[in-house]
Formats: sequence, structure tokens, C-alpha cells
Amino acid sequence: MYLWKCWRDTRSTFLFVLTTILANSALGLFVHFDPFGWIAAKAEWPRTLWTTTTQALMLTMVGLTPVAGFVLGALGVGTEFEGRTADFLLTRPRSRRSLLWTSWAFGAAEMAALVILSITMVWIGHIRGAAVNIRGMVGMSIVALVIYSITYMMTTLTCSSRHGVSLGMLIFMAYTGLGVWLQLWYEIKIPNMWDMVFSSGRREVMSAGFAGDLPVPAWFGWLAVCLLFTFVAQLAFERQEA
Repeated sequence: MYLWKCWRDTRSTFLFVLTTILANSALGLFVHFDPFGWIAAKAEWPRTLWTTTTQALMLTMVGLTPVAGFVLGALGVGTEFEGRTADFLLTRPRSRRSLLWTSWAFGAAEMAALVILSITMVWIGHIRGAAVNIRGMVGMSIVALVIYSITYMMTTLTCSSRHGVSLGMLIFMAYTGLGVWLQLWYEIKIPNMWDMVFSSGRREVMSAGFAGDLPVPAWFGWLAVCLLFTFVAQLAFERQEA
């Protein structure tokens, strides 16, 4: 029953992003493959322009998933206090810990599904017959999960979806900006989550094969960070008054 509630609370956001990804990818794939030869018949449109358009559509589609992380992260159990439904929820024969981790895991699964769909569509649009880039798919999934977990934690701490999104975006941008500043001014490199997606400085989301060595230690490290954020949210949730 609680899983159904999690789905009911997040389905509008999930289905909106899912529909946008499918529509965007359908347009991009149509432009890329030109099944009816309509684009080829337009001599005034250089092929490179259509290729650039396809790539822009695909990358925009991939960019939707981190945005979904901010939105879905703001729909966790922390909003129960904001919506004054916590009294009813906490009367269920389940511990607060169980409710929080179930809610987080359900949203994380939705995030992973959106990322995998997006990366698969990018792969189809760029490569025929090549292996899916495991680095890009797993890396983007974890980046989106980090964004989701930060927002989830801040929403739980503040009992406000609006504050959760605002503070989540602030933390994400502050950490990214700090990394750039330290790298440029002091040549100090702190862990960068985007290194899980891009290999050896190549700014490619998808390419043939694995696109370099798989950063397995970084995957587990950032997953541990996600779990830490959720554990902090659990501690706060267990101490909040309904």
C-alpha cells in the first residue's frame, strides 16, 4: 500500500519527464535516421545542421534527468509534515525508518529508469550496432541519484519541498563551483561526480564500447554519499514531531 502511495505522489512528475524524453527522442531519431527521405530531399538544409540538431535534442533529453532529481527528491516523506498528513502516515504499523527508506528507494528506482531510458535513446541516435556505454549509463544514474538524495535530505530536514529544492540546488552548485575554483586557482582537485560520466577528459556521453576504464571506486564512493544523505534524513525524520 505504501508503495502505491509513493507512486501516486510521484507519478505526475515521473510520467511528465518520461513523456518528454520519449517525444524528444522520437523527434531526434526521426531527424537522425530520416526514414522517409524528407530531410535528404531538402537540399537547402545541410546534413551537418540536422546532425547538430539531433545531438542537441539528445543532450537536452539527458539533461532532463538531473532536473527530475530535484523534483522527485522534493516529494519524499518530508512533505508529509508540510501537507499535514504525517499524523495519518505515522499511525501505520511501520517504523519511520522503513517509511523513509522505502520512499527514497522508490524515487531512486524512478530516477534510474529515466536515466537508462535517456542514455539508451542517445545511444540509438548516435550508434548502430555498438555496445551501450556502461560508463555513461551508470555514471549519469549516480549523478542523478546524488542530486535526488541531496534534495530528499534537505526536504526532510526542512519539512518543505520548496526549501528542499532551493537548498538542494544551492548545495549542488556550490560544490561544483568550489571544485572549479580550487582546480583553477590552487590546482587542487576534489572528487567530481561528472568524472563518472566522461572519460579521460573526452566530453562524450556515449561512444562505442566502454569509453575507457570503468570508475568503479568512484561509483561506490558516490553511492555511499547518497546513502549518507539518506541516513541523515532518517535521523531527522525519526526526531520530528508529527
